[in-house]
Amino acid sequence: LREAGWTRTQRRTGDGFVALAFERGEQYAVRVVSRRGVVVALDSHEPDGLRERHGRVSLPEPPRSDLDGDGREDVLVARDDATGERCLAVVRVDPEGRAEALPIAGDALATGACASALTDVDGDGRLEAMVSLRWPQLAVRGEVPGVDAPLVLTAEGWRPDGLPASHEASETEARRAALEAAREGLDVGVSVRLGVELAALAHLSGAAMSAQVERFDAALEGLVLEEADAARVAEIRAAIALGWRAPDGACATESGSCDGEEEERRPR
Repeated sequence: LREAGWTRTQRRTGDGFVALAFERGEQYAVRVVSRRGVVVALDSHEPDGLRERHGRVSLPEPPRSDLDGDGREDVLVARDDATGERCLAVVRVDPEGRAEALPIAGDALATGACASALTDVDGDGRLEAMVSLRWPQLAVRGEVPGVDAPLVLTAEGWRPDGLPASHEASETEARRAALEAAREGLDVGVSVRLGVELAALAHLSGAAMSAQVERFDAALEGLVLEEADAARVAEIRAAIALGWRAPDGACATESGSCDGEEEERRPR
C-alpha cells in the first residue's frame, strides 16, 4: 500500500498478528496480517476510488486487549458511514493465524445489525455490545421504532441475553416521559413509535407476550386516531401479539425471518 501512495496511520500488534490502518486522501484501508499473510482486508472504496465499499475504516483503541475473554488479544475494527454512524467488529485471530469476526447473532437481530459501542452496561465486569435495532415495517407517519440493546459475548459471538435491569428501567422511563409529551401534543406518529419501543423493551427483557401487548395498548389508550392511523395501529398490535409477525405470517422485521418458538422470539 505504501508503494501506491498510502500512509500508515495506526498499528496494533497482538498474539501472532499485526493490524495496520492506512489513509490516502479520502480513502481508508485496514489490513490484518498473520502467519498466513493478509487475513483481513477492508477498504473504504472500490478500486476505482469513487464507489464506496465499507466507508471510513479504522482501528479504534479497544477498552481491553482481550475482548472475548479467551486469553488472546483481539482486533477492534470500526467502520463509519457518511452519516457518522459507527459499526464495530471484534476480530479474533487464532493460534494458526486464521481470522474470524465475532458474529452478532440471535433472533432479536435484523440482518446487518452491528455494534456501535462496547461497554460494561451493568458493571459486572463483562463487555456488552450496544446494538441498534430498528423496525421500519412498524413505522407510522415516518416514525421508525428502535431501541439500543446490549448483547453479551458467548463462544458463538454476541447474543441477546435479556436486558440488564438498570438499562431496561432507564430506557423505559425515558420513553414514558417522551410519550407523555407526545400525547399532550397529540402527536400520533411519535406516540405509536414509543408504544412499539416500550413493547420491544419488555420483549427483550423476557416479558410474556401479553405484557408486551399491554404496554403497547397502554401507550395509546384514549388517543383519538384517524381511520387510517387506527387501521395501522391494529396491524402493529397484531404483529406484536403474533410474536412480532405481520398478520399475513411474514415476520415484521428487516430481515423477514422469525426463527424459534412464538413465545421465545424477540423483536428485530
